[in-house]
Amino acid sequence: MSVTVVLDGAGLHAWAERRPERQVLTVMEVLRRAGAGRVLVPSVVTVEALTGDSRDAAVNQILEQIEVQEHLPLSHAHAAVALRQGTDGSAVDAVVAEAALRTRAAYVITCDADNLNTLIDRGAGRTAVVTVEA
Repeated sequence: MSVTVVLDGAGLHAWAERRPERQVLTVMEVLRRAGAGRVLVPSVVTVEALTGDSRDAAVNQILEQIEVQEHLPLSHAHAAVALRQGTDGSAVDAVVAEAALRTRAAYVITCDADNLNTLIDRGAGRTAVVTVEA
């Protein structure tokens, strides 16, 4: 069984810092037990998560170990736009939701659960949204 987890900026920080939040630890344990997990970050999330200074060390270390989707094909961008239309979700939230829907991710880790749930629901997805503090 392969489990995919998509991270937004706050999710990336929580994952990198291995914050002891129960939900993040639970997702990490699911991946460990599945033995075939994948952690995915759309590259636009890195713009949101990185500061450009020494505070980035833990995040940069994780970025080397997980899958960073470096390209946003126009078809994926259009799908994100369709999800976002008429919502309060940001462009980054829409790209994260689109990636979760397209990959049939089991989880999205975010601090913006309301917007991500709305976007995923609009796409008729079954991705569980895990909330972390920003």
